Amino acid sequence: MSKPSARRRRSYHHGDLPSALLDAADALVAEKGASGFSLREAARVVGVDPAACYRHFRDREAILQALARRGFTRLAAAMAAAAAELPEAPPERVLLAIGHAYVRFAAAHPSAFRVMFGPTGVDARDHLLRGDYPDDVGPYERMQRALGAWLADARCDADLEQASLTLWAGVHGLACLLLEGALRLPDDERRDRLVAASIATTLAGIRAAGAGIRAAGA
Repeated sequence: MSKPSARRRRSYHHGDLPSALLDAADALVAEKGASGFSLREAARVVGVDPAACYRHFRDREAILQALARRGFTRLAAAMAAAAAELPEAPPERVLLAIGHAYVRFAAAHPSAFRVMFGPTGVDARDHLLRGDYPDDVGPYERMQRALGAWLADARCDADLEQASLTLWAGVHGLACLLLEGALRLPDDERRDRLVAASIATTLAGIRAAGAGIRAAGA
């Protein structure tokens, strides 16, 4: 059975036009790229007059930002759920769980992930992209808090912000390599092992940096 085109008209529940437009835009981004669609085209997919779109989104950039916010909301929920499954686990296991959730989200939602970190024109941590987060904790904050717990548990003196950015860069870079096909792995198990190895290596480097800071201050 052939995959339905993003252009096929869709029905939507009364009062939920913004959500329907976001779904249409997400499908169009997957099909044509973030620069290859317009609000008018999203309106045609949904089956409404284009003028109706502009009551909810002023332009294409606005709908891209809304797509990013929805993506960050869903990513935060996935990471929170992964952490919640390990309430008594050591901090390193929690970091591994949320790292896996991050990379799996990218694999499962490639078009949303590209928009979240690409064409919105806004820093990924900007308030304009802040979603509706569990406990008001976003993806980066979730990772930073887990890393802070690990630093305390390991009695590591590394700078939390620098260490968090380093960890984020490693996990995000791996997600992007897999998403764009620059790195191809035979199965999900191999991917998970690579994520675990990447995080373990990063934590070892952070621990070493913290030891260096402690030695310099001794």
